[in-house]
Amino acid sequence: MQLTVCIGEWQKLKAQMMSEEQKIIESTNDEVSTSVLPFANTLLAPVFSTDVIQRMVCEMEVLRFNLPCENVKYLFSDWEIDVLSMNRNDYLTEYEVKVSRSDFKDDAKKKKWQWYEKRIENMISNYFYYTCPERLILESEIPDFAGLIYATNEGLKVIKKAPLLHKKKHDRVRILSKFCRVMSERRYIGSCRLTYENAKRKRS
Repeated sequence: MQLTVCIGEWQKLKAQMMSEEQKIIESTNDEVSTSVLPFANTLLAPVFSTDVIQRMVCEMEVLRFNLPCENVKYLFSDWEIDVLSMNRNDYLTEYEVKVSRSDFKDDAKKKKWQWYEKRIENMISNYFYYTCPERLILESEIPDFAGLIYATNEGLKVIKKAPLLHKKKHDRVRILSKFCRVMSERRYIGSCRLTYENAKRKRS
């Protein structure tokens, strides 16, 4: 009898949570993704932070026999790339990770998009993807040069495949040297060298 009551109460609670989740998803002006829905973190969905999504992307790329690297800066210009991956044909794919609506909206102000819109080969990767929690960004909202990937409970889901922006192959040695430097700095000093030196100066 007690088991039947518990199951009944759980079903009511689950229905209530799903109803609240749907109400928030249908709101178009909020800052909420599936990562912060009521009860989602504990019962319905994992927390899709930037770090979690970056790791998911890197795992996907490694399984494709590609070479990914997180938080690559000062490669094309002064902006930081959340994940950059090189495939066996030396083509580069950039992944821009977004976990909030405000971050996505502010992103439109970045100067780097002029290079993508004009297809300036020396300044951009061969492919570009937005990657975010499910339904945070709609396919209709992204520019034509971008693809879209959702992070879901089941893994990464390609919503729109990114077009090939150009066929130029960037300098393999330069790219891999940058990857090695980034990984070495994080492995041995815990952050990029500039961040490490700034923190050291503040402590002294």
